[in-house]
Amino acid sequence: MTKWDIDSAGVGRIVGEAGRIAGHFEGELKSIRSHLESAMTAAGALDFGGEGETPEVGLVGMTLGQYFTAQQSDIAFIVARAGKSLQGAVDATKAYSKGDLDMAANAQNKALKAPHIDVDSSGKKGAK
Repeated sequence: MTKWDIDSAGVGRIVGEAGRIAGHFEGELKSIRSHLESAMTAAGALDFGGEGETPEVGLVGMTLGQYFTAQQSDIAFIVARAGKSLQGAVDATKAYSKGDLDMAANAQNKALKAPHIDVDSSGKKGAK
């Protein structure tokens, strides 16, 4: 087993600061979505002067929308990975502080596993 010398208070400070920053992720993602929607509309659409209505979003707007849709699972993975890593650091440090090195190692190993991401049809993201 690896020898550990963990500064529990230091871990607490770092995890607290990282958690504070990670707490802004959701707001930032909403902002990105809002800006992309605005850009999609501002990019304009082709109007051929026919009887049909001009589409709300043109080719550039559709491409931006497709890009964001394709990136959703990657973005959700990053957010889930950050949360899982922070929780793993907390769990391992708690176990270490209690003197349970096996439990600390298990918590660390569990935190290193990639999270499972579900992006359902409504576009909401969830991690397990």
